[in-house]
Amino acid sequence: MAEALEAPARASGAVLAATKLHIPEVRPELLTRARLVDALVAGATRKLTLAEAPAGYGKTTLLAEWCSSPAERRDFAWLSLDEGDSDPARFWTGVIDALRGIEPGLAPSAREALGARNIDLIEVALPLLLNELVQIEREIVLVLDDYQVVRDDEVHRSVAFMLDHLPEHLHLAIATRSDPPLPLARLRAGGEMIEIRERDLRFSDEEAAQLLRRTVGLDLDDAAVTRLSERTEGWPAGLYLAGLSLRGRDDVAGFIELFAGDDRHILDYLSSEVLADKEEGLKDFLLRTSVLERLSGPLCDAVVETEDSGRLLELIESQNLFLIPVDTTRTWYRYHRLFAELLRHELRAADPTAIRELHRRAGEWYQAEGSVPDAIHHASEAGDIEDARELIARHWNDYFNQGRLGTVERWLAAIPRGSVIEDPRLCVAGAWLGLDRGELEQAREWIEAAAVARQSWPVPTDDRSIEAEIGVCRSVHRFKVGELDAAGAAATEVIGVADKDTFPYTVAQLILGVTLYWRSELDGAAAALLEGEQSARETDNDLGRSYALGYLALIEADRERADEAVRLGSKATGLSDAPGFVEHFVVSIGHLALARAAELRGSLEDAERSSRRAVELARRGAGRLEVAATQLALARVRHLQGDRAEARELLRDARSVIQDCDDAGTLAAVLAAAEGGLAVVARGTALGGPSPRERLSDREVVVLRMLAGTLSRREIADSLYVSQNTIKTQIRSIYQKLDASDREAAVARARELGLL
Repeated sequence: MAEALEAPARASGAVLAATKLHIPEVRPELLTRARLVDALVAGATRKLTLAEAPAGYGKTTLLAEWCSSPAERRDFAWLSLDEGDSDPARFWTGVIDALRGIEPGLAPSAREALGARNIDLIEVALPLLLNELVQIEREIVLVLDDYQVVRDDEVHRSVAFMLDHLPEHLHLAIATRSDPPLPLARLRAGGEMIEIRERDLRFSDEEAAQLLRRTVGLDLDDAAVTRLSERTEGWPAGLYLAGLSLRGRDDVAGFIELFAGDDRHILDYLSSEVLADKEEGLKDFLLRTSVLERLSGPLCDAVVETEDSGRLLELIESQNLFLIPVDTTRTWYRYHRLFAELLRHELRAADPTAIRELHRRAGEWYQAEGSVPDAIHHASEAGDIEDARELIARHWNDYFNQGRLGTVERWLAAIPRGSVIEDPRLCVAGAWLGLDRGELEQAREWIEAAAVARQSWPVPTDDRSIEAEIGVCRSVHRFKVGELDAAGAAATEVIGVADKDTFPYTVAQLILGVTLYWRSELDGAAAALLEGEQSARETDNDLGRSYALGYLALIEADRERADEAVRLGSKATGLSDAPGFVEHFVVSIGHLALARAAELRGSLEDAERSSRRAVELARRGAGRLEVAATQLALARVRHLQGDRAEARELLRDARSVIQDCDDAGTLAAVLAAAEGGLAVVARGTALGGPSPRERLSDREVVVLRMLAGTLSRREIADSLYVSQNTIKTQIRSIYQKLDASDREAAVARARELGLL
């Protein structure tokens, strides 16, 4: 759906990503916080270092000083966070990239899993990462700077999980403006956390005097320093900004007396004072580039429409105006966040109409460089809704398929909802977000919005792609909620309009085959699934192939062709060893087929292992019928193994799922038969015992117990997913082993032997 980026675009994105991994330099003129650094070095045995304080208290500077301390022997991995890191996939990709600065090539499987959809972060990706970290022998500190920008609950849960399972040689350090929703109380109570708070970071009078002397060349008397410290409450940034304003003033005491109130008051006051003595060109440059999260010479040239931005950036850095290099070559910079807020505050006051134009130019530059997220951000900030919408429409699928669902969701939220719901392409994006997250009602609303928007969308009359995209979302949604007829009808419509080499065509064939399967129309199901498998193979869609092969294997199991079911099921689960494939819910169908085949062969241990895996995967996003089918399969195996308690629990789970389906096809009857069979067994006693001739098999014991109830042969066959002929054969074997001529005699003989 989205166009591939050119090579220069990818290179630009790599440069920007690298700036997030750069450990800030410790400027020699800054005040050393030796006492605090010593405390951090001494905390090697703790799990977490938390540096929490408002903006401007020197958290980042302190952690950077810790990194460079000669007393610290551990290696440091650094990740500077921004708003985009509320996307769990992006957050943990950044963590791995930071760690790779120490251990090149670390955790390829975990990183690949993060780039796949439907992969559970805590169940799959993080264990893969932690397993590799355990093997590392060196001691590492992972620093997460500006953690307060993270808003996503899944990121917080995953960081808490990491803390719970942190290898002994890995330490986590977090710098934040507010306490994160992590288990801090438990860590504190267990002595597993070092805390650096605002009170620790406030400068004493002596430190304030040193700061002013070393950074801005002011040598104030003790009384003036004390008064300034009182006014700023030891706030380092406030002291520094005040020092910049004090340079060259005669009335030092009068200036200091004007300081009062909270941080916002100081910012408002100094917004003009800090910039007042700057030459107009430099002041204008500072204000206009404040809209940028990161700055480089070429980017600033484009935004400010000048040709000497590189020189100006060097000048600003030399004047200590809160410009921080974020790479080793001094190509990219950022303003101190507090200073950037000051500049934007002044820009809004001085020239509010310019802000949109500045964002527009930044967006155009990033678009030309191929940095899609930054281009979308600036287009949205500029109010260029059409440009933002086109960028999202062209690129959302690339990021979605990389597991960056949070990024796509944030893009959609960044533009007015009215502009989103009038574009069917963006509604389709919203629908897929809902489908992948299991938010099925939300997905339905997006699909209906897409259908409405399609009616007025100005596309060429021969362009059927939007219609196919909407239709395939509808068919997937209706299957997932258990509306078989509606799902099949929607899939048939898509097949009629979609080109054969497209994703909608492949999925539509698969959904058609699946709906027919759950109707027990096996021949029709097989034909559609074979077509879907071929289409998936031609478009390199391994997940689509696995889905088709898994259901074809189930068909073979239904026909009691165990060997063919094993062949197809093994192929379905073994097409790839990538985590994004192995851990995807689609592969649950192949495991379900292998469980059924193992049961046909009489290998209950293999059947249990495969059915448990099927249940685990299906719960990550499969359709309701598929989830219930895996639960029924495992219930049946546990039933055969004699664990009636777990079997009953699984049947209850399956019933709760099936009750939410408008049309469960054959599965409703299977559930009823399974529940009936279990009720009969529950009234029995031992799992089995010796017979006059030989011990009954596990399967025969279960069939025998069902014979003691009221189920017909057909109902017994349905409950065990086998044909009536198979049940007939097993009953004949039971009669022979019990020396019985009919059902009544077999049950009576079984009671005599204690089998019932």
